[in-house]
Amino acid sequence: MTELAEIFEPDSIHGRVYATLVQRPRSGTADIARHTGLSDSAVETALDELSELRAVLRVVDTDGTPRWDAHAPESLSEAEARRRRQQISTMHAAAARLSETFRSVRRAQGWNGAVVPVFERAELLADFEALHANAAYGVKMVERTPHLSDAERDSRITDLKQARMAEGVRYRILYQDTIYQDADRLRHTLATNARGAQARTLPDPPFKLIVADDERASLVLHSDERRPDPMALRISGSPLLDLLVRSFDVLWTLSAPISVQPAADELDERDRAILTMMSMGATDDTIARRLGMSRRTVVRRTARLLERLGASTRFQAGVQAIRRGWL
Repeated sequence: MTELAEIFEPDSIHGRVYATLVQRPRSGTADIARHTGLSDSAVETALDELSELRAVLRVVDTDGTPRWDAHAPESLSEAEARRRRQQISTMHAAAARLSETFRSVRRAQGWNGAVVPVFERAELLADFEALHANAAYGVKMVERTPHLSDAERDSRITDLKQARMAEGVRYRILYQDTIYQDADRLRHTLATNARGAQARTLPDPPFKLIVADDERASLVLHSDERRPDPMALRISGSPLLDLLVRSFDVLWTLSAPISVQPAADELDERDRAILTMMSMGATDDTIARRLGMSRRTVVRRTARLLERLGASTRFQAGVQAIRRGWL
């Protein structure tokens, strides 16, 4: 399903069609196909989907000729930002409701093996290692406080992750933004990325989680062994596991790639202006014209900003810049 953010990706079909209408309002299907290099059928499909997203609208000339126009990029980016904020708020509310259920779990007879409480730190950490060691194709992690292991075990798990990545296991790790204040963990994360892991950040992920192959998981509830309720849940095939996997996938789409340089030092006014216009979906030509710069200079500065932010798209760069207080 097409998402609104896709129209700000210049290499996507929807992004190319939308950008053409921004630059050439009231264009017909054939005109759009000619300027994008797409087939008429591909353009028609993209226009139908963009129309459903209310990114474009169909207009008819006085002679009855159907044409298309684009809605303003800034209004669309603001709408997408509101939608994502609402998704995060909904996710936190759902996590809070689930947390009440998690904390009510007690040792009892009759567990069917799908959800098992874990009461001891040593058992929980052993579960972590087992999930890494036994994953066949993929590990998903949400890393946030509390940090439960000591330096020795951290080192052992790091070596294990690197060995599994070398064997082809895919890692996707979602970190809390506080990683930028922890030099050791940030250095470890960047080293892990260099070996093939993917890492992203969110301001406040709602839980701490590790999932292996979408089949087994460990969900951390708290870090205090003195409490009578479980420290974690060991989860296998169940509706709860399905919910956690889907929750991770949604959080992943809302997160931003981890950046090597999170600080905005030496960000001059032109870079700030470029970021602002990028977040609204402006093209390089539009930015160059409005700021009185050459297109080549805009392209160079844009590439540098994307690299600093660790972003892969312009829209993502705008979101990441706002989150970090650059704008």
